[in-house]
Amino acid sequence: MKPSSISAAGEKTFGGSRFDVMESLSKWAFRLPIIFMVVFFALPMALTVVFSVFERTMFWMEPGFSLLAYENFFFSARLNNFLSSMYYSLISVVICFVLGFPIAVFLRKSVPQAAQHRVVLLFILPFMVSEIIRVFALRPVLQRNGLVNSTLESLGLINEPITALLYTHTGVIIGEVMSFLPFIVFSGFLAMEAVPKYIFEVCDDLGAGTVRRFIDVILPLAAPGIFAGCVFIFVNGLGVALLPNILGGAGAVNAGLIATQAIAALDFPLAMAVSGIMMTTLMGLLYIGHRLFDLTKILSPIN
Repeated sequence: MKPSSISAAGEKTFGGSRFDVMESLSKWAFRLPIIFMVVFFALPMALTVVFSVFERTMFWMEPGFSLLAYENFFFSARLNNFLSSMYYSLISVVICFVLGFPIAVFLRKSVPQAAQHRVVLLFILPFMVSEIIRVFALRPVLQRNGLVNSTLESLGLINEPITALLYTHTGVIIGEVMSFLPFIVFSGFLAMEAVPKYIFEVCDDLGAGTVRRFIDVILPLAAPGIFAGCVFIFVNGLGVALLPNILGGAGAVNAGLIATQAIAALDFPLAMAVSGIMMTTLMGLLYIGHRLFDLTKILSPIN
């Protein structure tokens, strides 16, 4: 065999092996996130349900099958607190929708396309600040002699401070709206981004009023994104224990705070049961939303 042919064969073999290595690495680059999510998300969620039926010990829990944790949840004041937190989270969802979704529609319809993503970024910037700082910063604003009461008194709109703004359910709702409002703006904008701009022009040409256009055209097209944002706000309103801890009073309790209190009392099966109930609630909402709106359409262009 000639040296030249050997060299060519060697280069071909080396090139082929290098290509195989790169192809293998590219496959693992896509597999690693899936493995990570399975190991550190799906598996812990499944174990949460398993641990919720373990038997409680003095400092931990041991394998067994006991429904005592669920009994302690469903046949106590914890269930009422959970249902109450669902009600107030639903109020927060409605307020966020009323305030946030019109912003998303305005961005899509009236702001030049080159500047739309920059404006959306302004609503994401607050999340670069720690959540505990953002929530705690509301206390000087909402307290008895805070910014809101001082401003209203100076304008002559009230004669005495409003005490319902802090350490009440109202304070928790305000905290949830301020914390999660950008999510409905962002998800609503993603849904509206899939809607061609000429649809607004067609509605104007046909003489459709603002209300008719909003109900008959915009809402059906943006329904998947709206639902996804609303579910995110609702579930976080149930689970973030910081909000009732910092802004709520004695009766302001959500599922996250119930789980935190159970952990502090070393009742780990109860904490697991509460987490499992929240997870079941989330999965149920996502299933209903997918059946109604097909959530895969959030990023799909509208034909």
